[in-house]
Parts: sequence; structure tokens; C-alpha cells
Amino acid sequence: MIDLRKIQYRIMCITPSGEQVDLTPACTDLGWEEGSKELAVRTSLKIYNGKFNGSFFSDSVQPSSPIFIYAVINGAAQEVARGYVEKWTPSFTNGETSVSIEAYDEMHALRCNKDSKFYNDDTGTKAIITDILSSWGVPCDYQGPNIKHAKTVYRQKYLCDMILDILDEAKKKGAGFYFARAKEGVVQIIPRGTNSEIYHFDEANNAIKATDSFDISGIVTRVTILGKQDSDGKQKIEATVNGSTEFGIRQVIIGKPRDKTLEEATQTANEILKERGSIARKITLEAPDLPFLRKGDRISVKAGTVQGSFFIKSIRHNADDRKMSMEIDEDKGDGNAYDTNAMDEGSHEI
Repeated sequence: MIDLRKIQYRIMCITPSGEQVDLTPACTDLGWEEGSKELAVRTSLKIYNGKFNGSFFSDSVQPSSPIFIYAVINGAAQEVARGYVEKWTPSFTNGETSVSIEAYDEMHALRCNKDSKFYNDDTGTKAIITDILSSWGVPCDYQGPNIKHAKTVYRQKYLCDMILDILDEAKKKGAGFYFARAKEGVVQIIPRGTNSEIYHFDEANNAIKATDSFDISGIVTRVTILGKQDSDGKQKIEATVNGSTEFGIRQVIIGKPRDKTLEEATQTANEILKERGSIARKITLEAPDLPFLRKGDRISVKAGTVQGSFFIKSIRHNADDRKMSMEIDEDKGDGNAYDTNAMDEGSHEI
């Protein structure tokens, strides 16, 4: 069992001259987060602008300087986040100077660079993604899907959008939920929920706050497929695909492209119903900070109406308050077996 009260945080920086600086004594407002729609980890902190070896910290910590965040648990230091300084803001307040910093890990470069790529018919998922990354010198640990794709052309597209696009296509073809993240300088393509240790949160011990929100305002229960227009401008209904209609009819209309078959258009309709055909549920959880928990990890929760196995959709670590806040998704059984009625043998209480 981990004693959360004894977890310590250490912040290291490498100066432009290659010297390591321990920022821990001068650091406040430390936090790092992984957003649901972002690939990169964003780290934020503020340092008192004191001196190190005769120079101010603001001279040592510069744009592009590497920042490393460690959690010290039972005497052992474990890297939990890293980044390269993107925003650097010295300020003067009431006689003191400080530097506010934002840093992003290796995934941020994929959001900032565009490229053009062409892949022949039947090229595999792995070949496409590893080519995108290797052409920019990005090391990759690939544990993702490897299905065949149709001819794929990207023109002046961000690298991250290429990767997300090809993983989304693989998911639609039944490959499962995979995502990209960086760990210790290496980009990982991994399935969701593969963490070996599953931590348990409950209202009696370590769940500070859990909220559960249900919303049907954007639900879709019927998709109507229209064919091409005739000479009078009318469009014939080619097919109607119904989902769960217990909340009434909420219809959207799509056209069948000329180069698509009705079967392919029906598949698109089913994808719409799969994504939007059920109640939208938003679940948030606040708990004492476990600094090594990351987006995509599976956890177990028993707090209020939040019961069962969940995936972390986004997470924010606050080192000053020693708390973390998460948005989590239900584990709906996407191929990873898990007993939602009892804590799994691999679960850990904290």
C-alpha cells in the first residue's frame, strides 16, 4: 500500500550549458495534465527567481529547456512527466521576481509540424504510423493495431492528425481503442487500459468527490440515408437505420455519395448511432494524487453512482494540493475482460 502522505516531488531542469539544476526548493504551483483532446502532457509551474551558481534561475531556465518531474515513493524516484519550455514569463510582484513556465512533452512537436504523405493500398497501420514518426526522427514503441488500409494521401497535414486519423480508421474497422502518448522521451502507440496495476477509489477511503452527469440533448436514434437527386431535385430515401428509440425519434439525414455503396452508407449510419445513439455520460473524480496515473489507464471506482471499471479520459495532477482530478469513461467491454462487480485481483487500494 502506498502512503500518499510520504510522496515527494522533484523538479529538475537542464540548462543551456548542459548543467542539471534542482528547481524543487524554488518551485510552486506545480501541476501537469493530459487533456482528452490533446496528445501532449502540459506541465506548468512557477519558480522563485533566485540564484544558482551566481546566476538567476531565469538565466538557467530558458525556452526549449528540458524540465523533468519525478515522484519519490519509498525512496525511489520515478519520472512522471517531462517537457520542453514553450512559455517563459518572468514577473516582478511586491519586491520579488518569479518565472511562470509552461512545458510540453515530445508529442507537442507532432501538433506543430505539417507534412505530406502517400501510402499505397493495403499498407498496414504499423507501417504508416512508424513511417510518419521515423521520418521526423521520433522514437516509437509500437503496440498498436496492424490492419490494412486503402490508399491514403495526406497533404500538408499535421503529424498528430495523420496518426489520429489512421488510428480512428483502424478502430472503425474493429481493431479496438488505441492511442498515442509519450513516456520518457519515446512515443507509445498502445491499447487503452493496459496498465498492470489497477488502483481502486471508493467513498469510504480515498474518493474526495465524484460527479455523474447524464445528457440526452444530443442523442441520435435514427439515421436516414438519401440517394442522389432526380431531375426535379427530389431525393429518394435509400434506407432508414434505427437505433434505441425509447427516448423518441431524433433523426439525422446523410446522403449516399456516388462512389459509395448502400452497404457502405449503412455502415456510416451505424457508426453515427454507435457514437451518438446513447445517453451522453460525463463522469469526474477527484482523489489524492497518484502522480504516475495517466490518461488511458484503467481504474476501479465505487463512489455514489460511479460504480465499476473506468478509463481515464483526462487527468490533472496538482502537486501543491496533492490532489488529482479526472474525467473518466465507462469500461463498456471493448475486449478487455474485467469484473466490474468486485475489485480485480490486480487492483490496489491506496
